Amino acid sequence: MEDSGLTMIKLGGSVITYKDKPYTANHSIIRQLSEEISTALKEGLVRELLVGNGGGSFPHYPAKRGKLAGGIQAAWQLEHLVETHRAASELNHILITEMLKKRIPALSIKPSSAGYTRNGVLESFNLHLIRKALELGLVPVVYGDVFLDSAQGCSIVSTESILSYIAKHIKTEKIVIGTDVDGVLDEQGKLLDRITPSTFPSIKHHIGGSIPTDVTGGMLHKVEMMLRIVDIVPTIYIVNARDPGNILRALRGEEIGTRITR
Repeated sequence: MEDSGLTMIKLGGSVITYKDKPYTANHSIIRQLSEEISTALKEGLVRELLVGNGGGSFPHYPAKRGKLAGGIQAAWQLEHLVETHRAASELNHILITEMLKKRIPALSIKPSSAGYTRNGVLESFNLHLIRKALELGLVPVVYGDVFLDSAQGCSIVSTESILSYIAKHIKTEKIVIGTDVDGVLDEQGKLLDRITPSTFPSIKHHIGGSIPTDVTGGMLHKVEMMLRIVDIVPTIYIVNARDPGNILRALRGEEIGTRITR
């Protein structure tokens, strides 16, 4: 089976790092997920693939310390800006290294060098890099990063924001968001197996935001960003990527996790 467009997989920071331990990657999970991605490519489950990774315990800590979410107001924040950028790149390098070991042709695309924001909104991203990488048969890998911002100096841009921007410009058939929970849960912890634009307002207040060190908005942000593109991306899943095989199950179209649809 082959998709006729691009498939995107997001590997959450809460999955590939220990979020309560600064700068600590979960290497066993990274190996597991790299193996699943390798299998998906070998089995032809995807034709064109883009991967995005969250930051987890790497960039979120310096971003929080530096109060970067609101931009740059003072010179003392600059050391936190560059450390946030370095930390995000470090985690991406760890992921890329493992993907290459699995013979995945992964190419890191450094987001902060490919785009810019204005008042925290992604205004431009170099899609030529993405298109050329896909054309060559590479797997571009992006990640949440600190961007230079034309109005407020800098802004934190989530992986979901980057994926959403790309999906608006490059035909995308499927997005799988890998998290550390079984999908979107209600206030009783029950899985919501389907979310649509019409049902979202009634359940929005039950969906959790971010933990204190997460500067990109948590599960609520993920759902909101995916709902913005649900009219142009026919298949969107939010699944528990810690459970072996779940990424593959979503790529195969099995009923798993939370499905976001029109």
